[in-house]
Amino acid sequence: MSLGSRSSVSDTLDRLRQYSKRALNPSLVDFIEQVQSYDYIPEITRVAEDMGLHASTIWKFMNVLKEKGFRFTADVDILRLGLEAVAIVLDEYVDYGGVFKGTLRYYAPLLPWGTFLIYLVPRGMSETLVNSLAGALPGEPMEVVKLTYSIPAKPNLRKYYDPKINMIRLNWDELLNTIKSSPKEAIPGATYRRSRFDEIDLFIIKELEKNPFISLKKITEDLNKEFRPVTSINYIRVLRHFKNHIEARGVVRGVKLISAPLREYASVSVAAVLRGNPAELHRIGRVLVAHPYFDFALFNPIEGVGLILGSLPANEVFNFSMFLDKVREARIVREWSYYMLDYTRKKMLTIPYIIISEPINELVEYFKRYGRDKAVSDVLIT
Repeated sequence: MSLGSRSSVSDTLDRLRQYSKRALNPSLVDFIEQVQSYDYIPEITRVAEDMGLHASTIWKFMNVLKEKGFRFTADVDILRLGLEAVAIVLDEYVDYGGVFKGTLRYYAPLLPWGTFLIYLVPRGMSETLVNSLAGALPGEPMEVVKLTYSIPAKPNLRKYYDPKINMIRLNWDELLNTIKSSPKEAIPGATYRRSRFDEIDLFIIKELEKNPFISLKKITEDLNKEFRPVTSINYIRVLRHFKNHIEARGVVRGVKLISAPLREYASVSVAAVLRGNPAELHRIGRVLVAHPYFDFALFNPIEGVGLILGSLPANEVFNFSMFLDKVREARIVREWSYYMLDYTRKKMLTIPYIIISEPINELVEYFKRYGRDKAVSDVLIT
């Protein structure tokens, strides 16, 4: 056996050992489902009370999940935050280091060649961003999709994860039947009263995405280190922003598990673009984001378009194509397409806190002029 072959076998065995360590027992699954059941960020004592357990047991669950590589994140409603997303598909590859990251939400190389980007911008500013990026991108985008709201995405492990064999269950026919039988719901509109948010609000949200159970005291310390204000921002001010601007306005829709550690190493990320009736698109998105293989779903009901992102085992990618075509044949969607993305190089970033305080075109111009961004968000998922 050659040295290269031995190294490859060793790497494979190491990945299998790491994967086996991430197995979740039924108690952990119950805990995750309980944490995800709230439409707000719960106190640990509240979770303990509702589960009939001591708070120390809940902290033990949290530590075990952390040791296994799992994290929770805050589920943020971009519509209530006054933001929208714009997906940009390029037929040329751009390295992550060479991409404008001032308002970047998602980055991944396109397979076999190209780049897939999602930016966040203040509502109504998608066209401004795309026009400003001219000259910073290698040519015209292949596709641009504006998306105005996101569906709450919390993986249903009780339904789709089997702790006995440490496997995610995937049955495409079952998912299709669930879509067909699920009731239609009211589609969120863009009629929310525009609320004013500032950098303090966005910084708090950024930190909650990284750790929804972080203390406001710690956020206050980090905020002062980041902003370096002439007069320190005190805890009471941060608490007021959280209570009055974030919690009261329903910006955070609860907590969800980042399920990436449960997925096989040989995965392919996919970004599916669906077009059709907005109510039907909403049904599809709601069903798929409950499955641990799918991360989030964004839609634009006015234009009748949706975007669903996830990561599938390599042997399920073509099955996903067959599933989408069955959805089309059932007249649930009018048309579909999807892009395959590099699973190992993808990055999802936290919401940038300068997105509202700095004009989009000025952020892009700064990047063009100096070859760097004024500020870059933290990487949330890789």
